[in-house]
Amino acid sequence: MNQLYRALHMPPARLAKKLAGWKEVYTIAVRPVPAEPGHEPLPALGAGAYTPLPGTPGHWYADPLLYRRGGERWLFCEDFDLAANKGSIAAFPLGPGGRPGTPQTVLEADCHLSFPTVFDWNGETWMIPETGADRTLCLYRCRAFPGEWELVCAFPVGKELADTIVLDAAEEELTLLCSQVRPENGLYTRYRRYALRPDPQEEGGFALEEDEPFGLEHRFYDLGARNAGPLFCWGGQTVRPAQVSTKVDYGVYLQFWTRRGGKETPLCAATPQNVTISGLDPAAVIGIHTYCRDEELEVIDARYLTRLK
Repeated sequence: MNQLYRALHMPPARLAKKLAGWKEVYTIAVRPVPAEPGHEPLPALGAGAYTPLPGTPGHWYADPLLYRRGGERWLFCEDFDLAANKGSIAAFPLGPGGRPGTPQTVLEADCHLSFPTVFDWNGETWMIPETGADRTLCLYRCRAFPGEWELVCAFPVGKELADTIVLDAAEEELTLLCSQVRPENGLYTRYRRYALRPDPQEEGGFALEEDEPFGLEHRFYDLGARNAGPLFCWGGQTVRPAQVSTKVDYGVYLQFWTRRGGKETPLCAATPQNVTISGLDPAAVIGIHTYCRDEELEVIDARYLTRLK
């Protein structure tokens, strides 16, 4: 994206801060699922502030994903190293109320890694991180939890795929939904659906096949066709969070979609204006970017302006 164009369309107060050396960074924030008598609050909304996870000097964390294993709750995420200008995958154990333990790096690669989708399938634990900068879709198998992962397949898809989620997991096939990034302008994306199948005839033992009819239905790029976290259940419905950008800004707010009558219907939106994060100046928060939840916790990440040491 043309940075001059973005600067010319940026709110004046933000532009002034950026010219004064302020930087855009991310934080992950956690809260208990709000309990309101008589009804279930909408995703990410309702009363109660989110509490940011402790930071690590020289790093920020984004793209949270909750995962349960053996009665323990873990949070996988992107760990962005500011000095290296590259992301890896980290994991936090989460105690009662979302209290975080010490983060540890669990996966690194030559390319930038983000958006770790961690899931169980056919008796094993797997991860599909975002490796779009490398024009691949990679499948990892867990050898020793949480920090030992084996690359099983790196499929050369020939396009930048971001933010892959699992739509369906049958024994014989995974259905994956990815967001393809428009090459000349990364703010625009379109959905692509793939089937991942065990296949002993293929190298690595798996085959990846693109759903061409689905791709034809989603041929046009737009500013809201980007996944923002895994599917979850709310009010007896399956909900999919999506990330919405503007023509000049990435990941500004979350749009939640629920499936009714075979079609996706908008449920609600979470914006920097209707989400409260403890310790952050609301005027400094410029994006709500990713969401996940379980029966006890809600987790978001937020982009905000700050002065870095």
